[in-house]
Amino acid sequence: MAIRMSFLALLCATLVSTAMPVRAAEVVPDALATVQAEVAQRCKTAVYGEDFAADIDFNNDRLVDAIFNLGAVNCDGVPGGLCGDVGCPHEFYIRVAEGGYFRAANADLYGYEMKKRFGNMVLELKANAASCGRDDDNYCTMTIRVRGARFEMISKK
Repeated sequence: MAIRMSFLALLCATLVSTAMPVRAAEVVPDALATVQAEVAQRCKTAVYGEDFAADIDFNNDRLVDAIFNLGAVNCDGVPGGLCGDVGCPHEFYIRVAEGGYFRAANADLYGYEMKKRFGNMVLELKANAASCGRDDDNYCTMTIRVRGARFEMISKK
């Protein structure tokens, strides 16, 4: 359990850290096709649910980015078959002005919402309590602002 909590804490730190320059070099022309190819490596048969992909400008640069909820995949007949004990994988792709996308972050989450705060979109993420340094059964709610490719923590509760 301690290893899983340490891994989750590391994963959350990765989510809120600045995207590494190496990631910027990994521009893909089609984020949806890239994620579906990754799913195909894990599932023989994949059925994608309605909330699998969301096209939204989450970093406020007026370019439409993409968020993929792998929990919406029915993998080999198992709904949510790619999920684990600490939530479902979510991948955050940022569109670049020159064309294409790069994966800026990924995290195991129970869900997320986009909210407008002071004129800008922010991500409100529902994660495991360990993400907030707790060991209870309640969700950890993290509010994240994305500027460029940098994920900044606004609050945790």
